Amino acid sequence: MFASGYGSITLINTVRGTVNNVNETTYNDIPDSAFRWSGGQWIFNMATGNLQKNNTYQYRIALKNGDFVYFTAGTK
Repeated sequence: MFASGYGSITLINTVRGTVNNVNETTYNDIPDSAFRWSGGQWIFNMATGNLQKNNTYQYRIALKNGDFVYFTAGTK
């Protein structure tokens, strides 16, 4: 599990273009400085204001136990 003082988030790839079926509404949120547990899931609000629009970004999260979690985020 990700714990304070352990792990990291790393950008591993950027691809021009993004998905067409965006599944979230647009809103402004204050980025987190660490993961938090709520409602049975880990939550991390990531700042995206510095990302270029119409790109897909792939990230890797390093967990304390040595495992990795991969996720993809697209901007519009």
